[in-house]
Amino acid sequence: MKKPYLLSTALALAVVAVGCQKTATPSDDSSTNSSSSVSDNLKSGASNALDATKSAATNAWAKTKEVTTNAWENLKESLQPAADYTYAKKDAFVTDAQADLAVLDQKINALSDKVDSASDSVKADAQAKLKDLKAQRAALNQKLDDAKASTEATWDSTKTAFVNAYNDTKSSLKQAWDWLKSNS
Repeated sequence: MKKPYLLSTALALAVVAVGCQKTATPSDDSSTNSSSSVSDNLKSGASNALDATKSAATNAWAKTKEVTTNAWENLKESLQPAADYTYAKKDAFVTDAQADLAVLDQKINALSDKVDSASDSVKADAQAKLKDLKAQRAALNQKLDDAKASTEATWDSTKTAFVNAYNDTKSSLKQAWDWLKSNS
């Protein structure tokens, strides 16, 4: 948000500096020195504003890279010890899976926001990756429904199918974040 404001301020100062230099009409030597001094001060101010703008843009870009790098990292690992979820703990598994899916949805939404603000050259490929990711996420809903409806005889296979699909989706999300980071 500050970047366009700072850039427009720097440009305005540069225009004023150039305008002052062109419109100064010296009537004697003292006004020439005064006019040059004002012009030099304005140029210096415009240069400082431009440097501040560059610094702000660099800091904003560094923060964006940091956020995209860490965005996928805080996905919960609660489904890793899937063997701990026996059929008797099916309700706990479903509850934990739903919580993990909610976090996954937040990360996908954050990725979607980043894709929306990406450059045109990156956006088309990023949107295709996002579409695939959303399809994987939709498939997770079906696998979770299968786990909810499973019987004791089918529990291990439905639980494993969900965990594998979840891990694949999580991996795809990480790859999409990494790809976006490296292509932005």
